[in-house]
Amino acid sequence: MLLNFRTTNLFQRTLFFRVSATQLFFGNHSSHHVRLTVVVLFMNLAKLAERTNLHIQNETGWDRLKAMFETDEFNSISPELDNVLSAGTAGLLVGMFLGGLPASKVEYDDFINRNKAAQFESHFEAKSKLQFSVTKAMAQGGWRVGWRLALFTGAFTFFTTAVSTYRNKSSVLEYSAGGLLAGSMYKLPMGPKAMISGGLAGAAMGTVAGVLTVGIMKISGTTAEELRYWKKGWKETADR
Repeated sequence: MLLNFRTTNLFQRTLFFRVSATQLFFGNHSSHHVRLTVVVLFMNLAKLAERTNLHIQNETGWDRLKAMFETDEFNSISPELDNVLSAGTAGLLVGMFLGGLPASKVEYDDFINRNKAAQFESHFEAKSKLQFSVTKAMAQGGWRVGWRLALFTGAFTFFTTAVSTYRNKSSVLEYSAGGLLAGSMYKLPMGPKAMISGGLAGAAMGTVAGVLTVGIMKISGTTAEELRYWKKGWKETADR
């Protein structure tokens, strides 16, 4: 059975403590005591693994869901919420790019058409005003698309992760449910009809994303639970 990151963390701490204490107390030349310590260590680890596995079996969906919102000893957020923030940030950056370039192109053409007969004091002034107009339009267009895409990608990742964490498994169902909830929330200000259409569109996109993601994981022989546990271990190692 796959052990969670708490088990791995305890294993690392116990191993470091035992080996360090042995080297300090007995020295590097006492191979007999080192072997004895290693035997005792693995006996303790086996008991620890058994207790941890029992805890995981008795862990409920609400326990796993509450753990998502807890911080560790370094006051860092959980890897699940870190994924949500990363997805939202990536959506914002992609949206800024997708919305900013077309808006700047349109503003460039409009500025040329508006100022064909305009008189500028110098060529530098004309270029300066053109650059200001294009930059302003790029920022406005990028933000207009960026925050919407960030909201959708962040909400989709949050709902997908929350449902997957509660069920402690990953399938296409989590992605479909995440897309449904994210699409409905995205269209919330527009009324019930828009929420229904947005939810259906989100569910369709989530299903496609789920089929691709689950398919890739099956081909590679990994699961979302394993990736989540590994990332928790990597994050804690990096913090340390």
